[in-house]
Amino acid sequence: MKPNPPQAPRARLRFRLSTRKAVAAVAAILLIGTGAGASLAATQVTVKNPGKLIAVGPVNTEHGFPAWYEDSTKTRVELCLDALNPLCGFLPGDVPDETAPISFPDNFPEEAFYMLAGSGLDLPGGGRAVLVLGLEAAFANTVTDGDQVVFGRQRIVVKGGPANTTLEFKHPYGTITIDTDGSGDGKLVEDISPAIGNFSTALKSNIGPFLKWDPAVAPVAPEGYLGDPNQEHAVTGSPMNYNKFSVTGGGLNLETDQFGLQGKISTNRGVSADGAIQNGDMIDVFASSGPEAQLQVDGQGSTFETTPMVSDPGSGRYYARIKLNGSAPESVKITNIGDKPASSSTVKVAKPSTISVTKASFDGTALTVAAVSSETGALTVTDIGTLDNATPGTQTEKSWPIKAPPSTVTVKTATGGSASLPVTISGGDVTPVGLDPITAQPDPGPVTDTGGGTGTVTPPPVDPNAPATATATAASPSLNRGGTVQLDGSASTGAVSYKWRQVSGPAVTLSNNTAAKPVVSIPFYAKSTDTAPLNEKGDGSVKIELIVTDKNGADSAPATVDVAIQADTVTVDAGSRHRIGKDMRISGTSTLGGSTALLIPATTVVIYDTTPGRAVTKLGTAQVDTLGAWSLQAKPGPNRQVSSVMVQTSRGGTATGAVTTR
Repeated sequence: MKPNPPQAPRARLRFRLSTRKAVAAVAAILLIGTGAGASLAATQVTVKNPGKLIAVGPVNTEHGFPAWYEDSTKTRVELCLDALNPLCGFLPGDVPDETAPISFPDNFPEEAFYMLAGSGLDLPGGGRAVLVLGLEAAFANTVTDGDQVVFGRQRIVVKGGPANTTLEFKHPYGTITIDTDGSGDGKLVEDISPAIGNFSTALKSNIGPFLKWDPAVAPVAPEGYLGDPNQEHAVTGSPMNYNKFSVTGGGLNLETDQFGLQGKISTNRGVSADGAIQNGDMIDVFASSGPEAQLQVDGQGSTFETTPMVSDPGSGRYYARIKLNGSAPESVKITNIGDKPASSSTVKVAKPSTISVTKASFDGTALTVAAVSSETGALTVTDIGTLDNATPGTQTEKSWPIKAPPSTVTVKTATGGSASLPVTISGGDVTPVGLDPITAQPDPGPVTDTGGGTGTVTPPPVDPNAPATATATAASPSLNRGGTVQLDGSASTGAVSYKWRQVSGPAVTLSNNTAAKPVVSIPFYAKSTDTAPLNEKGDGSVKIELIVTDKNGADSAPATVDVAIQADTVTVDAGSRHRIGKDMRISGTSTLGGSTALLIPATTVVIYDTTPGRAVTKLGTAQVDTLGAWSLQAKPGPNRQVSSVMVQTSRGGTATGAVTTR
């Protein structure tokens, strides 16, 4: 079939979700599916990628991300970090100051890519299906050191396709089925695995080998790059030999071999500073890189000179011993001068102390400990006490009167050095034997204090004619939007029938209001189909009443149970902006307190324009992504200035925020 005509390759290539979020947990794999009622059954990855990434390079301390990733064909790619280079694929606003060099952290993008590929299919009736495949570098929060994450993403979004059906998509890395809803919309996003600071998790993703422009199709890729994100082209590299994007099902049979593709081939080896240890007036420096790299320890004024590092052939290990002139520095910088541009890595200089425990003895009355340390200051004997250490290098000894010694003593210095030694026993008396056990007597039964003696107590009989008493409890004191909780009235006495009803709070549904143990469910709050903000609160407390009836038809007094409706906490980022004629980016976060499990379906966010002086209007919807962030982006956006917004979520949250014009 003739390929679909391409549309806006660069913009489509960068069509993605924001990944920022303030979160203190690790997200491993996200699968978000949206569609018809049973969409989660069919919206899934059905054929996984057999070809993987095989290696990750050392961390580049200039920005905290790996210097490169390598696939099974030995192709290495690095981050393309030049805002003025069109082959890097940055869009306006991605870099805070596009006229200045990218630098960390003040002028660094929130997202960058080792590889980013995109393709699209035009659907009958004006619909569209968009594919994004990428190996992404991002941040858990804002651009902050220590928040770096790298993950592999595959994403397909369908808009305006056949309604209420299952579509099968094939692409270079596998097969995905997606259920569409009544509007013909559906999507799947898979992120593996955005773990803060753990860059090897991306090796498990469904990305790899890296796609490249097909060299048999003119023009050839720009030298040093996988392709050009500004024009679509045929690609190669699929481990399944399927270098296309296609869809079948719902009466469709479409395909294209045109992809937008961004990625910079790495010729650099990078460098990892593995350690630097002071040893008297020397510093021993250790590093790793590719074999035959050119590494040096950068000099620091008069403290020491720039020193080349030595290596064994083919090992990738590097070492230098440097003579100090004066005090040791806090850190040293190692540079791979063979990389273009040169890569570097910095490591703190460790100043270890030497400590040894020379004695640990117990004589039955006292524990005696002796130690020698190169440091001044007190030495701590764990759980026992302290040793004075006035003279470094000289043994210090102390005894403590105790009855029960530890099996091993550990002595620590003030800077964290430690050493241990098993305790030897040199004497002591035999521990007295225990008393003979007491012979157990028969159980005398219940007793009570009568003032002058004891007597048995017999529980009073239950009056069969006593009125029924209702008792109502809930399996959980709280309930999330879209969730359920079971009520329990079985502890009621004299009950032959039950009658439950809601007294107050957000509307809920009872599975059976005459059962002893009905289930309460509460619907999601905001919906993607909403056109105006909801007036009722998304959280609150639900009060439910139970009345039971006895065998004579008499009703009990009512019993009530309260269930708190817990909403998510949603925020609007202070950096949200709208520049008329250019772009609009509204973003924020959503967290559900006490929940660490993956939320399925993903939380929906509905965004409204609440700019003063005009009617409230809906701007659009977004879904909370892997790390709990949401983002609504449009280019150029509304033709009237948006200065404030209100957002409501499917899990009950509501928030407002200002929108800047910067």
